[in-house]
Amino acid sequence: MRNIVNGIMGNTLRRYLVVALMASLAVTSGMFAYAYTTGTQAISVTAATADFAEIGPASGSAATPPPTYKGSKLFGSYRGAMWGGTLFSVNVTDDYTGDIAINVYLDNIDEMGKNYGMWMMKLRFVDSADNATAVDIQGIDRPLTLNNGVVTFIAKDLVSANEYYIDAVSGVYRSHSWGYITNFGTIQPSITAEILQAQ
Repeated sequence: MRNIVNGIMGNTLRRYLVVALMASLAVTSGMFAYAYTTGTQAISVTAATADFAEIGPASGSAATPPPTYKGSKLFGSYRGAMWGGTLFSVNVTDDYTGDIAINVYLDNIDEMGKNYGMWMMKLRFVDSADNATAVDIQGIDRPLTLNNGVVTFIAKDLVSANEYYIDAVSGVYRSHSWGYITNFGTIQPSITAEILQAQ
């Protein structure tokens, strides 16, 4: 029996190693068992009192009538111009200080394409007090066309007390050779705008 015990336990050095290993496992398992802690934290959210911005039909004394076609008839291969005008009015709220993005869509391109080979309206985002200088970060006019049916403006540091406009500066068009329409209302472009938080 003594030989069996000696064979299992081996020499003294091996016994010390086994005892030390067992002791370290007992200590570390106890440390891991007591290192786990729990806690809770309540988070409260305050509801917004108003939208960060509003976009709608042009309003205010500085707004000009929406763009109109020059002329009253559309003949085959006819080229013409559009007068400028104010499309939309934009206002930001007092407590919003971030950047905004505005997307303007030509949402009936499929209908327009039946009558027009080319249609382009040049858009600008301006302060109503000036109504000429662009206030978006790039400060340039953007073309809304049959090939590019969306225009995006990015603006920052807008003042809540000011009203801003999306203006059509001017435009041109050319009808297909088979186009013949006596009333421009039947092919009137449909333009939609949305405003988003950019930051």
